[in-house]
Amino acid sequence: MTDRAIFNRRYTSFTPGSSPVWLVNGAGVTTTAVNTQQFTAGAVLLQGQPVYVSGTYALPAIAASGTDAANFNVIGITAEAAALGSGVAVNLDDIAVINDVNITADSALIPGQYYYLSKYQGEVTRYSTASGTVSAADGYAALVGLGLALSTNELQVEVEAPVTLYS
Repeated sequence: MTDRAIFNRRYTSFTPGSSPVWLVNGAGVTTTAVNTQQFTAGAVLLQGQPVYVSGTYALPAIAASGTDAANFNVIGITAEAAALGSGVAVNLDDIAVINDVNITADSALIPGQYYYLSKYQGEVTRYSTASGTVSAADGYAALVGLGLALSTNELQVEVEAPVTLYS
């Protein structure tokens, strides 16, 4: 096979075993992942709060029973504090700083523990804490994984789809 150029990229032929493969090694379009997104604060927000979005507004998320399902569709964690109606950066997939006021039943994150959306608005929690376990019997409508604690105040954000809980 010969090398090719198409769509502003160079392709080099390579045959590992019996299957021909084309390697992309030319100048082409590259993309950079977007880790934060700007929204309008739909409430007073603290740095480190899990939020959902309604239109262009970021609002504190909550996983409590009796709340609308939209409230536990977390998109990220606030990267900064924001006043009602001002712009706010939301961390979608990176390391977020979580303040102690945003942690249910603990005063700091526990490194190595996974954290979930709390039944208390704008807070994160471990699966099992002194205030209870994330379960339908403990007042939760959903289980929403948010990420892994890297330190006592840093969370690697990895938002998962909500799992609806039934009792």
